[in-house]
Amino acid sequence: MNDLLGTDIGTSGTKTVLMDTEGHLIAQDLQEYDIITPRPLWAEQWPDVWLDAAKASIRNTVQKSGISKEKIAGIAISGLYGGSGIPLDENMKPVRPCMIWMDRRADEETKWVLEHIGEENLQEITYNGADPYYGYTKILWMKRHEPENWKKTKLFLPPNDYVIYHLTGEIAIDYSSAGNIGGIFDMNTRTWSKTLMDQMGIPMSMMPQRIVESTDIVGGLTKKAAEELGLSEGMPVIAGGIDCGAANIGLGVLESGIYAASIGTSMCAALISDQPAKGKGLIV
Repeated sequence: MNDLLGTDIGTSGTKTVLMDTEGHLIAQDLQEYDIITPRPLWAEQWPDVWLDAAKASIRNTVQKSGISKEKIAGIAISGLYGGSGIPLDENMKPVRPCMIWMDRRADEETKWVLEHIGEENLQEITYNGADPYYGYTKILWMKRHEPENWKKTKLFLPPNDYVIYHLTGEIAIDYSSAGNIGGIFDMNTRTWSKTLMDQMGIPMSMMPQRIVESTDIVGGLTKKAAEELGLSEGMPVIAGGIDCGAANIGLGVLESGIYAASIGTSMCAALISDQPAKGKGLIV
C-alpha cells in the first residue's frame, strides 16, 4: 500500500490524482461543471454536483491507473472555499445551493457587522475582518432573507467535508476550513467563538463540533462508498482542507521566506509567518 489519492473540489471542476510516495503521477481525472449565477455578483453550486463529480473523478482515476485497489493507502480531499458552507437539514440533505467564495450578495450584512461588532474586535478574535467574501456574512444573509430555509438548517459543512461525510459517515471540519468561515472562529483558542456567534445570532449547533488537523484521518470508507469508487472498505480518508492551503504545501511553502501564488478561478498569494496576520483585507 504505497499509492495515494488526492481530490480537489474546485470552483469549475473537481480533480483527482493518484501518485506514489515519490510524487510520481500515476493517473488523473477531471470532472467539470458550471457555476450557478442567478443574479449579478451571486455565485452558487448545488452540493450534489460536487459530490457526483468527486465520485466520478475518483472512480475514473482508479480505473485509469490499472492498479489493484489494495495498493492505495488513502485519500485526502481539499476544496474551494464554500463561503457559507452547505446548509443541511436534519437528514443531512442540502436546504439550498451553497453560496461560494465569489458570491458578493452580503453587503448589508457586512455593514451590520462593522457597525455592531466592529472590525477591531473581529481582528482580535478571528484575525480577519468583515467582507462579503467570508462565510459568516453569507450565513447572516440567509438568516435575514430566507427564514424558511434558516429554520430547516441544522448544520453548515464546507464542500470537502460534505464529500468526506458521504464517503465515511463522519462529520468533521478541518482548521483551515473553520478559520476560512471568518468572523465566528476564534484563532486564539482554535475553536468557535461563542461570543461572536451569540452576537450574530448563529447557534453553536450549526457548526461541526469535531475540528481536526488537515492531516488527520476523519474515518474509513464505508462499504457503499468503497463499492462505488472501486476502493477498499475502511481505506483512510484524510481531512485535507482549503484548496489554496493544500496547493501551497505542494508548491513548497514550508518555511519562512518562501512565497507562492496559486492561480485558478481566483489567485491566492501565500507565505509562512510566525506572527498572526492581523489586518484589513482578505486574510484567511
